[in-house]
Amino acid sequence: MVVQKGKKKELQIPACAQADAERFSALCAEALLSPRSEGANGVGTLQEKRMHAVIKRFLCEDPSCHEVGIANTRYVADVRVGDAILEVQTGAFYPMQRKIAYYLEHTDCHVTVVHPIPALRWVSWLDPESGECSPRRRSPAKGGPLHVLPKLYSLAPYLRNPRFHLRLLFLEVQDLRLLCGWSRDRKRGSRLYERLPLALLGELSLTRPADYRELLPRELPERFPVKTFSEHTGLRGRDAYSAVRALCALGVLEQVPSGGRSMLFARKEESNASEGDI
Repeated sequence: MVVQKGKKKELQIPACAQADAERFSALCAEALLSPRSEGANGVGTLQEKRMHAVIKRFLCEDPSCHEVGIANTRYVADVRVGDAILEVQTGAFYPMQRKIAYYLEHTDCHVTVVHPIPALRWVSWLDPESGECSPRRRSPAKGGPLHVLPKLYSLAPYLRNPRFHLRLLFLEVQDLRLLCGWSRDRKRGSRLYERLPLALLGELSLTRPADYRELLPRELPERFPVKTFSEHTGLRGRDAYSAVRALCALGVLEQVPSGGRSMLFARKEESNASEGDI
Protein backbone atom coordinates (compact mmCIF):
# COMPACT_ATOMS: atom_id res chain seq x y z
CA MET A 1 0.00 0.00 0.00
CA VAL A 2 1.30 3.48 -0.83
CA VAL A 3 0.70 6.97 0.44
CA GLN A 4 0.83 9.93 -1.98
CA LYS A 5 3.42 12.53 -1.07
CA GLY A 6 4.33 14.98 -3.82
CA LYS A 7 6.02 13.30 -6.78
CA LYS A 8 7.19 10.45 -4.59
CA LYS A 9 4.89 7.71 -3.36
CA GLU A 10 5.85 6.16 -0.08
CA LEU A 11 5.01 2.70 1.18
CA GLN A 12 2.76 2.66 4.17
CA ILE A 13 4.29 1.04 7.22
CA PRO A 14 2.77 -2.44 7.70
CA ALA A 15 0.89 -2.79 10.95
CA CYS A 16 1.97 -5.10 13.74
CA ALA A 17 -0.09 -7.19 16.14
CA GLN A 18 -1.49 -5.20 19.07
CA ALA A 19 -0.10 -7.74 21.53
CA ASP A 20 3.39 -7.32 20.06
CA ALA A 21 3.13 -3.52 20.24
CA GLU A 22 2.06 -3.67 23.89
CA ARG A 23 4.84 -6.08 24.83
CA PHE A 24 7.45 -3.96 23.04
CA SER A 25 6.23 -0.82 24.83
CA ALA A 26 6.52 -2.57 28.18
CA LEU A 27 10.10 -3.59 27.40
CA CYS A 28 10.93 -0.02 26.36
CA ALA A 29 9.48 1.41 29.57
CA GLU A 30 11.48 -1.07 31.63
CA ALA A 31 14.69 -0.19 29.76
CA LEU A 32 14.14 3.55 30.17
CA LEU A 33 13.79 3.13 33.94
CA SER A 34 17.01 1.17 34.23
CA PRO A 35 20.16 3.21 34.98
CA ARG A 36 22.65 3.62 32.19
CA SER A 37 26.19 2.74 33.16
CA GLU A 38 29.09 4.08 31.15
CA GLY A 39 31.85 2.11 29.49
CA ALA A 40 35.47 2.41 30.52
CA ASN A 41 36.03 5.30 28.15
CA GLY A 42 33.05 7.38 29.25
CA VAL A 43 30.00 8.70 27.41
CA GLY A 44 28.79 6.66 24.46
CA THR A 45 31.00 3.60 25.01
CA LEU A 46 28.45 1.06 26.20
CA GLN A 47 28.99 -2.37 24.70
CA GLU A 48 25.24 -2.80 24.31
CA LYS A 49 22.80 0.08 23.98
CA ARG A 50 19.24 -0.15 25.24
CA MET A 51 17.86 -0.34 21.68
CA HIS A 52 19.79 -3.55 21.06
CA ALA A 53 18.85 -5.02 24.44
CA VAL A 54 15.12 -4.27 24.04
CA ILE A 55 14.97 -5.84 20.58
CA LYS A 56 16.74 -8.99 21.78
CA ARG A 57 14.23 -9.40 24.60
CA PHE A 58 11.37 -8.74 22.19
CA LEU A 59 12.62 -11.48 19.89
CA CYS A 60 13.09 -13.95 22.72
CA GLU A 61 12.51 -13.50 26.46
CA ASP A 62 14.68 -16.48 27.40
CA PRO A 63 18.11 -15.03 28.33
CA SER A 64 19.76 -18.42 27.74
CA CYS A 65 19.07 -17.90 24.03
CA HIS A 66 20.94 -14.56 23.99
CA GLU A 67 24.60 -14.19 23.01
CA VAL A 68 25.01 -17.82 22.03
CA GLY A 69 28.48 -18.79 20.84
CA ILE A 70 28.84 -20.74 17.60
CA ALA A 71 30.94 -23.85 18.23
CA ASN A 72 34.62 -23.62 17.31
CA THR A 73 34.34 -20.02 16.07
CA ARG A 74 34.66 -16.52 17.44
CA TYR A 75 31.11 -15.73 16.34
CA VAL A 76 28.33 -15.08 18.85
CA ALA A 77 24.70 -14.99 17.75
CA ASP A 78 22.53 -12.27 19.27
CA VAL A 79 19.67 -14.75 19.59
CA ARG A 80 19.62 -18.44 18.74
CA VAL A 81 16.57 -20.66 19.12
CA GLY A 82 17.13 -24.13 17.70
CA ASP A 83 18.25 -23.78 14.10
CA ALA A 84 17.16 -20.13 13.90
CA ILE A 85 19.73 -17.35 14.33
CA LEU A 86 18.58 -13.75 14.72
CA GLU A 87 21.09 -10.91 14.40
CA VAL A 88 20.04 -7.43 15.56
CA GLN A 89 21.74 -4.83 13.38
CA THR A 90 20.95 -1.21 14.19
CA GLY A 91 23.46 0.34 11.78
CA ALA A 92 25.13 -0.51 8.48
CA PHE A 93 25.22 -4.14 7.34
CA TYR A 94 28.80 -4.36 6.05
CA PRO A 95 30.32 -5.15 9.51
CA MET A 96 28.34 -8.39 9.57
CA GLN A 97 29.33 -9.70 6.12
CA ARG A 98 31.70 -12.41 7.37
CA LYS A 99 29.38 -13.50 10.15
CA ILE A 100 26.39 -13.90 7.81
CA ALA A 101 28.59 -15.69 5.27
CA TYR A 102 29.76 -18.18 7.90
CA TYR A 103 26.24 -18.89 9.15
CA LEU A 104 24.94 -19.59 5.64
CA GLU A 105 27.97 -21.48 4.33
CA HIS A 106 28.96 -23.55 7.37
CA THR A 107 25.72 -24.15 9.30
CA ASP A 108 22.21 -25.30 8.45
CA CYS A 109 20.64 -22.43 10.37
CA HIS A 110 18.07 -20.01 9.06
CA VAL A 111 19.46 -16.50 9.53
CA THR A 112 17.29 -13.44 10.12
CA VAL A 113 18.74 -9.95 10.24
CA VAL A 114 16.48 -7.80 12.43
CA HIS A 115 16.80 -4.11 11.60
CA PRO A 116 15.03 -1.24 13.39
CA ILE A 117 13.96 1.74 11.26
CA PRO A 118 12.95 5.04 12.94
CA ALA A 119 9.51 5.77 11.51
CA LEU A 120 8.78 8.50 14.08
CA ARG A 121 11.69 10.36 15.65
CA TRP A 122 12.06 12.78 18.56
CA VAL A 123 15.28 14.65 19.32
CA SER A 124 16.65 15.89 22.64
CA TRP A 125 19.96 17.66 23.18
CA LEU A 126 22.28 16.61 25.99
CA ASP A 127 24.91 18.98 27.34
CA PRO A 128 27.98 16.79 28.10
CA GLU A 129 29.31 19.32 30.61
CA SER A 130 26.24 20.03 32.71
CA GLY A 131 24.29 16.84 31.97
CA GLU A 132 21.21 18.95 31.21
CA CYS A 133 18.81 17.50 28.64
CA SER A 134 16.50 19.67 26.54
CA PRO A 135 12.78 18.92 26.02
CA ARG A 136 12.29 16.67 23.03
CA ARG A 137 11.15 17.97 19.65
CA ARG A 138 9.73 15.99 16.78
CA SER A 139 12.12 15.51 13.88
CA PRO A 140 10.84 15.66 10.28
CA ALA A 141 13.20 12.80 9.39
CA LYS A 142 11.56 9.39 9.17
CA GLY A 143 12.26 6.04 7.61
CA GLY A 144 10.23 3.54 5.62
CA PRO A 145 10.71 0.11 4.03
CA LEU A 146 12.73 1.46 1.11
CA HIS A 147 15.42 2.86 3.41
CA VAL A 148 16.85 -0.61 4.07
CA LEU A 149 17.66 -1.29 0.40
CA PRO A 150 21.00 0.58 0.22
CA LYS A 151 22.28 -1.29 3.26
CA LEU A 152 21.42 -4.64 1.69
CA TYR A 153 24.02 -4.19 -1.03
CA SER A 154 26.69 -5.16 1.53
CA LEU A 155 25.07 -8.61 1.74
CA ALA A 156 24.44 -9.00 -2.00
CA PRO A 157 25.98 -12.50 -2.33
CA TYR A 158 23.57 -13.92 0.27
CA LEU A 159 20.28 -12.18 -0.51
CA ARG A 160 18.90 -15.01 -2.63
CA ASN A 161 19.84 -17.74 -0.20
CA PRO A 162 16.55 -19.34 0.95
CA ARG A 163 17.86 -19.40 4.55
CA PHE A 164 18.44 -15.64 4.65
CA HIS A 165 15.60 -13.46 5.94
CA LEU A 166 15.12 -9.82 6.83
CA ARG A 167 12.77 -8.48 9.50
CA LEU A 168 12.17 -4.75 9.73
CA LEU A 169 10.87 -3.15 12.93
CA PHE A 170 9.41 0.34 12.45
CA LEU A 171 9.84 2.23 15.68
CA GLU A 172 9.08 5.46 17.47
CA VAL A 173 12.43 6.56 18.87
CA GLN A 174 14.04 9.36 20.83
CA ASP A 175 17.51 10.48 19.78
CA LEU A 176 19.75 11.86 22.49
CA ARG A 177 22.37 14.02 20.76
CA LEU A 178 25.40 15.56 22.42
CA LEU A 179 25.93 19.31 22.16
CA CYS A 180 29.50 18.89 20.98
CA GLY A 181 29.44 20.29 17.46
CA TRP A 182 31.52 23.05 15.88
CA SER A 183 28.71 25.59 15.27
CA ARG A 184 27.77 28.35 17.69
CA ASP A 185 24.83 26.36 19.04
CA ARG A 186 27.04 23.23 19.10
CA LYS A 187 24.51 21.25 17.02
CA ARG A 188 26.25 21.07 13.65
CA GLY A 189 28.80 18.31 13.72
CA SER A 190 27.25 16.85 16.87
CA ARG A 191 27.04 13.13 17.47
CA LEU A 192 24.40 10.72 18.59
CA TYR A 193 24.72 9.67 22.22
CA GLU A 194 21.97 7.06 22.20
CA ARG A 195 18.80 6.19 20.30
CA LEU A 196 16.09 5.07 22.68
CA PRO A 197 13.20 2.87 21.52
CA LEU A 198 9.76 4.10 22.58
CA ALA A 199 7.19 2.05 20.67
CA LEU A 200 6.73 -0.52 17.92
CA LEU A 201 4.65 0.98 15.10
CA GLY A 202 4.81 -1.83 12.57
CA GLU A 203 6.94 -4.60 11.13
CA LEU A 204 7.68 -6.28 7.84
CA SER A 205 9.31 -9.62 7.04
CA LEU A 206 11.11 -10.13 3.74
CA THR A 207 11.91 -13.77 3.00
CA ARG A 208 12.05 -14.09 -0.80
CA PRO A 209 12.60 -11.92 -3.88
CA ALA A 210 8.86 -11.49 -4.44
CA ASP A 211 8.63 -9.68 -1.09
CA TYR A 212 11.23 -7.14 -2.21
CA ARG A 213 9.47 -6.75 -5.56
CA GLU A 214 6.46 -5.41 -3.67
CA LEU A 215 8.58 -2.51 -2.41
CA LEU A 216 9.05 -1.07 -5.91
CA PRO A 217 6.90 1.99 -6.72
CA ARG A 218 4.31 0.96 -9.28
CA GLU A 219 4.84 4.24 -11.13
CA LEU A 220 8.36 3.33 -12.23
CA PRO A 221 8.48 3.33 -16.06
CA GLU A 222 9.25 0.16 -17.99
CA ARG A 223 12.90 1.19 -18.30
CA PHE A 224 14.53 3.77 -16.09
CA PRO A 225 17.91 5.22 -15.08
CA VAL A 226 18.98 5.45 -11.45
CA LYS A 227 17.96 9.12 -11.45
CA THR A 228 14.33 8.18 -12.10
CA PHE A 229 14.50 5.46 -9.44
CA SER A 230 15.77 8.13 -7.04
CA GLU A 231 12.89 10.49 -7.85
CA HIS A 232 10.29 7.81 -7.13
CA THR A 233 11.86 6.40 -3.98
CA GLY A 234 13.47 9.42 -2.33
CA LEU A 235 16.81 7.60 -2.11
CA ARG A 236 19.63 9.92 -3.12
CA GLY A 237 23.12 9.62 -4.58
CA ARG A 238 25.06 6.53 -3.60
CA ASP A 239 22.07 5.17 -1.66
CA ALA A 240 20.01 5.01 -4.87
CA TYR A 241 22.80 3.18 -6.75
CA SER A 242 23.32 0.73 -3.87
CA ALA A 243 19.57 0.04 -3.68
CA VAL A 244 19.37 -0.69 -7.41
CA ARG A 245 22.37 -3.02 -7.22
CA ALA A 246 20.85 -4.84 -4.24
CA LEU A 247 17.59 -5.32 -6.17
CA CYS A 248 19.59 -6.66 -9.12
CA ALA A 249 21.32 -9.13 -6.80
CA LEU A 250 17.88 -10.25 -5.64
CA GLY A 251 16.73 -10.79 -9.23
CA VAL A 252 14.06 -8.09 -8.86
CA LEU A 253 15.70 -5.68 -11.31
CA GLU A 254 18.07 -6.22 -14.22
CA GLN A 255 20.28 -3.95 -16.28
CA VAL A 256 19.08 -3.59 -19.86
CA PRO A 257 20.70 -2.16 -23.02
CA SER A 258 20.49 1.62 -23.05
CA GLY A 259 21.85 2.61 -26.42
CA GLY A 260 23.58 5.50 -24.67
CA ARG A 261 25.91 6.36 -21.84
CA SER A 262 23.35 6.06 -19.03
CA MET A 263 22.67 2.68 -17.43
CA LEU A 264 19.06 1.58 -17.67
CA PHE A 265 17.26 -0.88 -15.47
CA ALA A 266 13.93 -2.71 -15.67
CA ARG A 267 11.81 -4.98 -13.53
CA LYS A 268 12.85 -8.57 -14.03
CA GLU A 269 9.92 -10.77 -14.91
CA GLU A 270 9.09 -13.27 -12.21
CA SER A 271 9.37 -16.11 -14.72
CA ASN A 272 12.95 -14.97 -15.40
CA ALA A 273 13.74 -14.61 -11.72
CA SER A 274 12.75 -18.07 -10.64
CA GLU A 275 12.91 -18.41 -6.90
CA GLY A 276 13.78 -22.06 -7.25
CA ASP A 277 17.40 -21.12 -7.99
CA ILE A 278 18.00 -18.92 -4.98
